[in-house]
Amino acid sequence: MSSSISGIYKSGSRARAIEPARSKSIEASRPALSREELEAVLQCLIEDQIGSGSVTERLEKALAEAVGHKKALAVNSPAAAYHLAFLALEAGPTTTVWMNALTSVAALDAARYTGASVRLLDAGRDSFHPAPEAIQAMLEELNQGDVFILDHVYGSPCEFGLDDLRAKGVRIIEDITGVLGSTMATGESFGQAGDIMLCGLAEDDMITTGNGAFLCAAQNAIFKKMAALRYGESRDPHGIAYDYRLEDFQAAMGLHQLSRLGQMVSRRKKIGVKYLETLRLTKHQSCFKNPGPDSYHRMPVVVARPQEEVMRYFKALQIGVQRIPTPLHHFLSMPPMEFPNAERLFRRAICIPVYPALTANNVERIAGSVRNLI
Repeated sequence: MSSSISGIYKSGSRARAIEPARSKSIEASRPALSREELEAVLQCLIEDQIGSGSVTERLEKALAEAVGHKKALAVNSPAAAYHLAFLALEAGPTTTVWMNALTSVAALDAARYTGASVRLLDAGRDSFHPAPEAIQAMLEELNQGDVFILDHVYGSPCEFGLDDLRAKGVRIIEDITGVLGSTMATGESFGQAGDIMLCGLAEDDMITTGNGAFLCAAQNAIFKKMAALRYGESRDPHGIAYDYRLEDFQAAMGLHQLSRLGQMVSRRKKIGVKYLETLRLTKHQSCFKNPGPDSYHRMPVVVARPQEEVMRYFKALQIGVQRIPTPLHHFLSMPPMEFPNAERLFRRAICIPVYPALTANNVERIAGSVRNLI
């Protein structure tokens, strides 16, 4: 570590400024940052590596290797990643994009940037993923050139056959944000099922660059299209491009996060399994079914009590909890009764903390609080 960085740690007032405040409360969510990430970011700033350059290129190579692809393209937000993906697949006003009502709002917004129509699929009754009847209805309406988002919502693998979609000329975007660093029950890596693979790197994701995402593609021609649409050396000088670059100091953080990915995923899984064991002793429910592949990106629990009452209960115990992200039908002003299962999760589930920085005592305290919520 350089003397400049060491000096920051030796300065008492500055050291206190960067250390997290000590408190009895447990945050609802918190990125798993270490001293190494801070050192890497500071080193970039000291060396004036603020733009998008060699560090970002190193991160792209490391990410591609981690997910089993030849190349990766890093961008500054999940919405930017989805936008480039839709444009590379030539989505536009004549395209219908099909997605889970529980998918990230970034996917919805980016689809609307292109003028594409959006069709939402309700989740199953005890699942984070589209109900079989919703999938069957979709299959009857699909057209060539449509786009389907295969989203492993909250770290729960979405596994169903895609052959019928491909036979109809549907393009597939696989979002592995929730399962980055995990493998399927077969041992295969996630991210190989679609025409484009996308992964978020935002604050609450499996690893973070502050905000960001990356993309890979099954075909080099599609990857080149995405690269040509983003600012940088690969952009098309004769066409429109978007300033979606990830900066080097963000990439430096991501590189150190990536080096600890296995450790962080393992920790999430241990915490998630602990919570599932606790839930078996209660009337509360979880939609997680596969302790092996499940990654617990979020940990929604359907509680047997009014949601607002439960929120107050955990607040009194100084344990941060959250609702699930707002389902997409709310953003489209669609009737909740058309999406009863997604709406049920939104109205009845609370997400308990599951991030790797939780201590064993924190986890036990949260689990005990869930047990006592009767």
